[in-house]
Amino acid sequence: MEIPKLNDQDDFLIDLQNNNYSPQTIVNYARDLSIFAVFLHFRGVDFMKVTKKDISAYKGYLVAGEHIKDLDKIREGCVKDVDITTLNKDEALRGSQRPSKDLGGMNTPGFESGFLSDIYKKVYGSLGSSVRSSKSSDGLDPNSINRMLSALRSFLKFRIEWDLEIPLPPDAIGMMKAEKRMKKIPPMEEMIRLIESPMEFEKDEKVALRNRCMLEMLFATGMRISELIGLDLDQINTEGHMYILGKGRKERSVYMTPRSLRWLNNYLKVRLNYAFTDEEQQKEIEGFTTERETSSSGDEEESSMLNLEMFDDDLKYIQIVEKYRETGYLKKFDSPALFIPFSGGRYGKKGSRISTNYFQEKIAEYRRKLGIQMKTSAHSLRHGFATYMAEKGASPAALQILLGHSSLNTTTKYVHASEKFAEDTVKQYHPLK
Repeated sequence: MEIPKLNDQDDFLIDLQNNNYSPQTIVNYARDLSIFAVFLHFRGVDFMKVTKKDISAYKGYLVAGEHIKDLDKIREGCVKDVDITTLNKDEALRGSQRPSKDLGGMNTPGFESGFLSDIYKKVYGSLGSSVRSSKSSDGLDPNSINRMLSALRSFLKFRIEWDLEIPLPPDAIGMMKAEKRMKKIPPMEEMIRLIESPMEFEKDEKVALRNRCMLEMLFATGMRISELIGLDLDQINTEGHMYILGKGRKERSVYMTPRSLRWLNNYLKVRLNYAFTDEEQQKEIEGFTTERETSSSGDEEESSMLNLEMFDDDLKYIQIVEKYRETGYLKKFDSPALFIPFSGGRYGKKGSRISTNYFQEKIAEYRRKLGIQMKTSAHSLRHGFATYMAEKGASPAALQILLGHSSLNTTTKYVHASEKFAEDTVKQYHPLK
């Protein structure tokens, strides 16, 4: 069975790569277009004959959750020879290889080799689960559907730019009406309890330290969860100032607080104990017995073994990582990632890092155990960072830079969403107090 694709879909994905779109963005486009291609495939509709009626039917198809059954059929039919269970379904592709000459064809049986193979393995390894809404049914909510319709619009615009025929203009694809709910975040007291909760609920101390550090860093910097999980050891420093590559490949600065730096230092003491799976290499890094060794050629080289007395107590382990970065020793670590798994299928693998789904599920678990009624996620910490900073008087322009927003309008949604501003206004100005 061949993988359903839209006409020139592969060319579109390769064009995104050639225009320096992030790997995860390309995966998202591939996922949304593949679902539409699956819809057309099982209804026997040719892409070049798609009408507005088909688009309307597609919306109902997604609302009803019918795409889940069709995706399962595709998975069974064309992924039999691909070990999907070994795919990293939660981690964004890090880097990508250039497409080889044979990757431009449409409806290629199974998976090709190279760039498109990585994309479609990622897509079909997670379709049917990652596309589901938070509702109990398999149907998607209007916001999710609009995102998928937007991807189809972008594909049609690409065809126009490439002087290719289109079945209907992009503007003919209307968006669904979606509820505009006010963004909510827990009170500050509950936010603090959530951040501190791993130390109470995790039985494994190293897991508790790692998860506490991650929560501290999210709230301290306003980073997205994908940005946090994508952090590497060579990005951290005692100043707490980091350059990160965010959404749309835009680089920005984030700044850690003294409190979050202390928790990072606490976690690194554990992280350094998992630099290598090889026992001899790990014993060497745990030695810390000499400051410097001299090679037989007479050239001095920094050793992996450092004297702990060289460093200040407060941020000792951050300083050690800085030293390893300077000497190039960090490059020898099994994984460059700051946050790594300590168990499970990813543990011990080269380049392994924590998955997004794992951490989101952990946050939800902590929230339930704490009895926090309001739904809370990693994004809630980012939202809380902006809202509580705004309540303290932070400039919207400064928050825009810190959050990495392209438009100030996006930032003001956070600022103006603060219920405290509204409450204080009522108390101060209402005529009948």
